[in-house]
Amino acid sequence: MAMILEIRDARGVSTLHRLDKLPVTIGRALSNDIILDDPYVDGRHASIGTDDAGVLTVEDLGSLNGLRRNGTREAARVAVEPGTELRIGRSLLRFRDVEEVVAPALADEDAPKPLPSVLIADAAPPRSRLLGTTAGRLGIAATMIAAFALAAWLGSTARSNGTAVLSVVLIVAVATLVWAGLWTMAGRGSDRRSNLLGHYAVASLALMAMLGWDIVNSWLAFLFPDAAIIPALYLAVFLSVLTAVVAGHLGVSGSMPRNARWRVGVITSAVVVALFFFVGLVNDEKFTDVPKFAAEVKPVPAQFIPTMPVSEFGGVAKELKDDVDEALAKQVDRDAPVAP
Repeated sequence: MAMILEIRDARGVSTLHRLDKLPVTIGRALSNDIILDDPYVDGRHASIGTDDAGVLTVEDLGSLNGLRRNGTREAARVAVEPGTELRIGRSLLRFRDVEEVVAPALADEDAPKPLPSVLIADAAPPRSRLLGTTAGRLGIAATMIAAFALAAWLGSTARSNGTAVLSVVLIVAVATLVWAGLWTMAGRGSDRRSNLLGHYAVASLALMAMLGWDIVNSWLAFLFPDAAIIPALYLAVFLSVLTAVVAGHLGVSGSMPRNARWRVGVITSAVVVALFFFVGLVNDEKFTDVPKFAAEVKPVPAQFIPTMPVSEFGGVAKELKDDVDEALAKQVDRDAPVAP
């Protein structure tokens, strides 16, 4: 019986190999019939052939990690049939019958119209020059550091704020480097390549987005101090950036398709929302008579400040004074002794 060998790597990418000529060898060495890019697979890991009875078997060639099925290490030789699944290293081997029934094709109702031959070369745009090249990634990182330095310089009122600016730059640069390093170690694939600069660029874009929104948010709080929607907008922007940064890091690692990366980002944002809600319940503030005011000070002309004119303020103050006087008069009447 002819069979097909399906190999699925650690990233979920599958390849199909027709087993017409036996035996075939599997391993990481380039001399094998089937080459696996898996650091947990030996140079010559296993071979596929038939025994004396004509049964298809997989034989371990003395590898370090051997053949495994359902998490258990198997013997040196395993008989296989359609549906058998074995694991070597981090790769899954699944044997399938060539006569296996496949699902019918899907109707392509939204098939794109063919492009003129002169436009075919432009049909697939190149990868983003920002995140796809070393120069672009370095430019993003430098722009982020410059943006935080400028924000720290403009936000300080000290006579000499060079030390403060340098401190902010160092803290942001080192914190971003640590974050990118963690993603580099977590998303390092079987190619063993380091994508530190790509992860640093993704984190830099996220930080610049949040820095820009902080500036916008401060102006919104200044112009509309009583608007209850401003905190909700801040949370929505934060979760959007978090979703994008998770998808971006996974894209740099190259471990998931685009849709899967964004799904993971949305799930991460949902978990963060749940944590915020839980922390809010645990740290629910008790009632206090001390008022809290969110205020922003901006160096803008007086006509742009959302305040009331002096005449209107005098009227409001007079109404407040009348209300207080009336309340005091009622209190005095209640406390006055009753005549016998």
